[in-house]
Amino acid sequence: MKERLLGFLFCGVLVAVAVNLAADKIHTWLFADSLWFQTHWYIPFLMVPAACLLTLAWSFGFFRPAGPRSADAAALLATALLLYLTLGAGYSCWHYCF
Repeated sequence: MKERLLGFLFCGVLVAVAVNLAADKIHTWLFADSLWFQTHWYIPFLMVPAACLLTLAWSFGFFRPAGPRSADAAALLATALLLYLTLGAGYSCWHYCF
């Protein structure tokens, strides 16, 4: 379990940073003045990274019926921590909207 969790954390950091950078580049390039994007900021900065991280966790063997629930809880905690740490990284409205 420890090896899978460490591998997930390493790859998860890379995925979280890549998704946030991609969302920020797309926002800057296409939607810089879009009020819809500023209103629905949680889609590219919360829901997409969460789906990517949970898919990555599943590919590492977490959330399987025969697996230990403690490993699943650790993967969920790691996913929540990665989302929290990368939430404000690329969002242009971070200081003004909250």
